Amino acid sequence: MTRGSPNRIASLALIAATMSAPVALAQDFSPYFKTTGRGAYDLYNDTVLCSAVLERALETDPQGEQRPEFGKGITYTVNFARFLLESGDVVDMSGAILAPGNLPVDRRNARADWQAVLFSLEEEGETPDAEIARCLRLYGHDWE
Repeated sequence: MTRGSPNRIASLALIAATMSAPVALAQDFSPYFKTTGRGAYDLYNDTVLCSAVLERALETDPQGEQRPEFGKGITYTVNFARFLLESGDVVDMSGAILAPGNLPVDRRNARADWQAVLFSLEEEGETPDAEIARCLRLYGHDWE
């Protein structure tokens, strides 16, 4: 090793950290739930919420133009949520590691939570279009 090697290694580490920082800050979480700071847990909850959002959008407009994207998004969110749970990295606020068996209950709870958001949006004269668009942008296309 040359005398400059430690400096090069430190520089490479700094560059890698700098490059990854914008990605971490760019996560597009829903404004309708509070993040916990637990990355995998927040990502899992946001994914399950998007599943509920897209399911509700499909129910509202089953023959609509975006039907294929809704279907792809629902399939992808369920598969991705299951993948996150199978990784063993999703730890809830009590410290428990969530298992794939949690997914059906969490999906049902997310649907109830989304329904409550829809009621509040309706009362405020707003539509869920922005949240539907966010979920479609993240999950409603082919991942190849």
